[in-house]
Amino acid sequence: MSILITGITGFLGTNLVKEIRKRYPDERISALVLPSEKEKCETLNKYEIELFFGNLDSKESLVGCLDDVESVFHLAAVVDDLAPLPSFYRINHIGTKNLLDEFIRAGSKKFIYMSTLGVYGFKFPDYPIDESFRVDLIPGYRESKYLGEQEVFKFAEEFGFKASALRPPIIFGPGDHWAPTVFNLIESNRKIPFISKGKVIFSYSYVEDVVEALIKMEAVDKARGEIFNHTSFILTRRELFETAAKICKTKLNSFNLNYNIAMLIGFFGELQWKLFKKKPLLDRYRVNQMGKTRIVNTEKIESILGVTSKKTFEEALTETYNWYLKDIKGQ
Repeated sequence: MSILITGITGFLGTNLVKEIRKRYPDERISALVLPSEKEKCETLNKYEIELFFGNLDSKESLVGCLDDVESVFHLAAVVDDLAPLPSFYRINHIGTKNLLDEFIRAGSKKFIYMSTLGVYGFKFPDYPIDESFRVDLIPGYRESKYLGEQEVFKFAEEFGFKASALRPPIIFGPGDHWAPTVFNLIESNRKIPFISKGKVIFSYSYVEDVVEALIKMEAVDKARGEIFNHTSFILTRRELFETAAKICKTKLNSFNLNYNIAMLIGFFGELQWKLFKKKPLLDRYRVNQMGKTRIVNTEKIESILGVTSKKTFEEALTETYNWYLKDIKGQ
């Protein structure tokens, strides 16, 4: 097996390459990296990765990056909700198409695409949705990722290679940016707002489980042409913070926040960003994210790939907290 990973300097990419190298110690692993991220790659030297410097929005810079590569794990994307709108489409959509053009030129065989549960929007029913549920595209990250996903399957149908896509919700684990925010809120003793009294139900994916899913998508023949929803845990927002407070050994302070008032706060938060470039505590996307139930049916990924979580939520969050204490707080 010879593979190339995009987005290798990110949270998921570093976990993926670590596990692939562990399982396949003698295989060739390469990575497409932005020239500006060269220094970030120094910590990855121990995994013996061949680095290819290029940019997804420059077709010329991609030439040769997939020579003698069999499989691609395409994780790279613009994800920040406050990024300029055109950048999402330039990288997540057109950049994916550029990579696919080089994929075809090089004669590569398998393309594994990291998509997002966000393609379903926020209008979820009160039952777990499967992969046939309609998409509800929100401009920016979610729409651009779906357009990239569509390009992958269009190319696969035309040229006959194996393609699969994964749609996870929030991914957490040691090394992520989301969990430290939760721990900081708990440890600061600030009151945490609960929309709908914290009864809104969410899906969360643990990074180990996502990595397992990606590796099996590449290896299992039945994954050809398939889109997989993924989640490791389903729980309410209150359960999330109660578990975090238990792990942090502190008391949970919270208050209930009306959804409409929260949306108004989110609107002014976005205005604050536009005027002063100060990142807001809330924007309207985050309010929707916290205020809308999203439950995922995982029957397909379990039956085809055999992917299930091997840890409880408390175990997974505890592992993340231990990393946070050591690497973020230096304790």
